[in-house]
Amino acid sequence: MAETTVRRLPSTQEERGGLPIFVGHASIVAKERYRDFCRLTLRCPPIAQRAQPGQFVNLYLDALGGGKPFERMTLPMAALLPRPFSIARLVPLRKGRTDFTSPPADLPICPSAHETPQAFSVLFDLRNIGTRWLAELTADVPLRVAGPLGKGFWVPEDIRCAVLIGGGIGATPFPFFAEELKRNGIRTVALLGAQTTDKLPFDPVRAEHPLKDADGQPLSYWAADEFESLGVPSALALDQPAEGYFSGTVIALLEAWLSAQSDRTGFVLYGCGPRGMMRALAQVAERYGLPCQVATEERMACGIGICFGCPIPMRDGSYRLCCTDGPVFDAHELAW
Repeated sequence: MAETTVRRLPSTQEERGGLPIFVGHASIVAKERYRDFCRLTLRCPPIAQRAQPGQFVNLYLDALGGGKPFERMTLPMAALLPRPFSIARLVPLRKGRTDFTSPPADLPICPSAHETPQAFSVLFDLRNIGTRWLAELTADVPLRVAGPLGKGFWVPEDIRCAVLIGGGIGATPFPFFAEELKRNGIRTVALLGAQTTDKLPFDPVRAEHPLKDADGQPLSYWAADEFESLGVPSALALDQPAEGYFSGTVIALLEAWLSAQSDRTGFVLYGCGPRGMMRALAQVAERYGLPCQVATEERMACGIGICFGCPIPMRDGSYRLCCTDGPVFDAHELAW
């Protein structure tokens, strides 16, 4: 077996990004639609092999491959802007098929040479005409892409536990991140929330090892399949009460779990979701004295810092661009 190394995660903000951006075509090799969500897997080795957790890609609606013109008459002009999507997973494409499963426990966590990522997946909800058009594309269609873009998460050297907090579709960057954290031997838990079960981007499954509250009781009997398959414990919170789920917001779930931890030294919080949720997350992090990073979401036009259309206000009165300075920022540096 060829000797390989685990993908090194950035340990500081300054180490993020910096690799060349690929602009070209990627082929759709798999599509999965369920509820109001769609997952596209695209073969594009240059992006898959350079991507870091928390980065994103632009998918363009203006043209297909092979010189085939895009049917502009079917979409308004606003829909012709690229669509930014977080990279949800990397995919090896073994023997011509996609494979999201983790390696068996008795094998090294380093992928072998033939498992070098050849593709990546994006996961999105069908919220407008552009995303619905993307969801109608079929396998083998070449789609214009650019990436990896932006600056993702970083992992301090003294980290002991990474706590991933996702609200609704905001949880999509975390499977990629969780997989890389696990390969680097870092303890990881995922806490996910939504209004109802149909708003969860991942399917609920019975938790093999439920996370516990301060009284030793399971916070949620349900976990997210995407994280269970990685061996990462997770818990699900719903705003509308349902049997077996944590009743309340994902922030309330986080506080209930944190209160059960006797030693929180080396804990780092990572969040992505609605702005109100992330503002509350930053407040919890400040109250517990914990580092916190958030992946922000803003409307983007170019995704590469040319149009200045995605400014993020900072606590010091300055502005940063979501697309090039982020999308991941230190939550304590943002002006909420």
